[in-house]
Amino acid sequence: MKRTLGIEEAWVENAVYVSTVRDNNANQGHSWNFGIEWDNVISGDWGTEIDAPGILAQQPLGRAPSALAPITAGLKYAPISWGDDESEESGVIGFELEGSWWASPQPINFPGVGSSIAEQVLVATRMGRYSFQGAYGVSQRAGADARTGWFASNAIGAKISDEWVIQVEFDFNRTSVDSFGNTAVARIVTPQVGWQINPAWQLVMGESFSRVGALNSVMTNLLLEYSYDADEK
Repeated sequence: MKRTLGIEEAWVENAVYVSTVRDNNANQGHSWNFGIEWDNVISGDWGTEIDAPGILAQQPLGRAPSALAPITAGLKYAPISWGDDESEESGVIGFELEGSWWASPQPINFPGVGSSIAEQVLVATRMGRYSFQGAYGVSQRAGADARTGWFASNAIGAKISDEWVIQVEFDFNRTSVDSFGNTAVARIVTPQVGWQINPAWQLVMGESFSRVGALNSVMTNLLLEYSYDADEK
């Protein structure tokens, strides 16, 4: 199975991700964010995740507010799995606890961002060339302007060749902030395509169509994965 743009993978792995999400409305105040994630297998079914402080920015870059994003550390446990990449069916069920800390809060410029603790259940399953992934949990405010609420994400995909996969992701959360500064439900649909460049490198590209309160947005997403597991095989 391939990583989706917005759903944490259910399995443990050794990989590094670099990502960017850009609001296609380039007017003043609209976002353009960058992130780095490092996943590491501890042993067996246990793994860790560290999200280095990425960049939160508003457009136009260099002339609008920007800040380092919160640093995030997570512990993942994936005790249930069946099949493998070579079998007709496979799947993983995992659990993750994450904590985020924002060293330089700017709640006025970046509402809804802050220190938080999140618990989630992760699911990934494949039947032949078709796959399903999901993430379901809650995020709890621990400081700054983070919001307490639930989130639920689902993605369905189809492998169209050894190198290419198409996926559609549906994300819902009640941790977002509307244009009035109130906690609101975000609804996001993201068609995306994944390209397995070689065994170690994968690129995922997609367009997100989101609605938060009365605000509609279209976002361009890029995610580049480097799996150092693949280099060791």
